[in-house]
Amino acid sequence: MEVTVLGLGTMGWRIAKNYAKAGMLKGVWNRTEEKSKLFSKEFGVPVVSLDKISSRFILLSLSDDDAVTSVVRKIDVKGKVIIDTSTISPRTSKSLAKEISSMGGVMYDAPVTGSTGIEERKATVMLGGPKEGVEEVISLLKVTANKVIYVGDNGSGLYLKLVNNLIAASYMEALAEAFTLAERAGLDLEIVSSFLSDGSIISSPLSSMKSRMLKERNYITQFRLSLMAKDLRIIDQECSSLGVANMTSSVTAKLFASALRSGLGDLDMASIYELIRSL
Repeated sequence: MEVTVLGLGTMGWRIAKNYAKAGMLKGVWNRTEEKSKLFSKEFGVPVVSLDKISSRFILLSLSDDDAVTSVVRKIDVKGKVIIDTSTISPRTSKSLAKEISSMGGVMYDAPVTGSTGIEERKATVMLGGPKEGVEEVISLLKVTANKVIYVGDNGSGLYLKLVNNLIAASYMEALAEAFTLAERAGLDLEIVSSFLSDGSIISSPLSSMKSRMLKERNYITQFRLSLMAKDLRIIDQECSSLGVANMTSSVTAKLFASALRSGLGDLDMASIYELIRSL
């Protein structure tokens, strides 16, 4: 089983590296050719053109709806299985899946959570697409993720990822607000961080990781604020389209958009704290 990886951002690079180490990587492509060449030099894998991909499986790791649409439409998809790990609009993904199906290919949406753990295979993939053939796709994805959840038809994986990210973003905003309260009340933020990390009813891997970031105000990127702002825009649109009372997601989306405008986009999403404490 061989795969070509398109998109060598932080997550795409790690995914491609896992397949290269497993001897399964047929080729790579990136919008900026320099990065493709760098990967090729390090791992001995050829750089491919979008119109000349020979592997049956093609995995995408791209930034947004426009990037995914543009790349997919440059591929000869007949006989191919497209696995898209990007977090894009479920509606865009479902539309592309129909388009690909009409041309003899298959598409799965396969967004990832816990992407920082991909190199250690400690990530989860939420998979949406045709049930026929899904076991082969799951087998391929388990080379780079320890857990693959088959959710249902096309778009289902993305909807589950949006559910996850709505909770994560809302929690991050609440955590930033809580730290601001603690700071202005004169509490020792070391004690606050320690309590929220291990001792509180809401203690979790997320609270532990992000509490340390807020205490130190050191936002080494694990999940870029700009990507969460993009996901929140999609969540807001989906809530409106589906008639969901989106009080929390709407407010959180506006705050992340404001943080993005203030220049925090390339930092970790925990940097929302800088916006909250400045208000």
